[in-house]
Amino acid sequence: MSLLRPSSLRARHARAGSAVLLVAALSWAAAAAAAPTLGFIEDWPGTSTSSWGLTGGSATSNPGTGGVGGVGDGFLLVSNQIAAPLGTFSSGSEYVGDWVAAGITHVIVFLNDVGNADPLEIHFSIGVEAAVGRNFWQYNVGFIPPLHAWREFDVNLTSAANFTQIHGTGTFASALTAVDRIHLRHDPNPPAINIQPDPIAADFGIDRLVLSNVPAGVTPGSRVATARPVQLARPWPNPSRGGVELALEAFESGPVHLRGRMVPPGSYRARAWGGSGGTSRPLVRIR
Repeated sequence: MSLLRPSSLRARHARAGSAVLLVAALSWAAAAAAAPTLGFIEDWPGTSTSSWGLTGGSATSNPGTGGVGGVGDGFLLVSNQIAAPLGTFSSGSEYVGDWVAAGITHVIVFLNDVGNADPLEIHFSIGVEAAVGRNFWQYNVGFIPPLHAWREFDVNLTSAANFTQIHGTGTFASALTAVDRIHLRHDPNPPAINIQPDPIAADFGIDRLVLSNVPAGVTPGSRVATARPVQLARPWPNPSRGGVELALEAFESGPVHLRGRMVPPGSYRARAWGGSGGTSRPLVRIR
């Protein structure tokens, strides 16, 4: 684990306008982090798994090499040998507390389908998971990591419309002020209250998780290619009685896959992916 230091900070350009945003310079040491801190980086050095535990039947480990930085750079490996809920969570002090006061608006994370070509769809979730006062939310955009490659994904915390409540009651805004854990888990179906993610025998890697106030671009200190996953926009109209427009953005040449077929009324996910991974979006078909 580490914090962004002034020497490693880089300016990031906002998509709209010409303003240049700079991640705040921080001088605290990682060991002193006792609350969510803007600019914090979870980097899994050595063979540490840090504060991350298992979800369902998953095992967490750190190979000590093969991370975003290549040979000698560790990462968090999450794996299931048998079909079971696949994921990991952290209640570490670096994530617990008031994210709004800390100014955190984005979570940037690198993901990798490190094993076989699994039908992985990783979702981020955040909030309060305590037995009393549950208020937990899952990010609506699903992340499809590329096979044997690291790619950067961005969780946008700026709107409740980006999230679905999967546990408890309360508002998304109130959940962000009292976070007690975050999750990354395989969950290909639309989330529902108190429903576990679908079981799968698979594995994926996590590296360079950053608590930021700007969207993903190039993570400070990154040494990976700038290729980005296929981005799928919100389906329109949604809900829909007929056809749905699916707009996507690809950042490199090569085939792009978009699933499409006639379906009865119900809740679904649209998925788009290419060689550098992709994303998914929920959609609803009504009568």
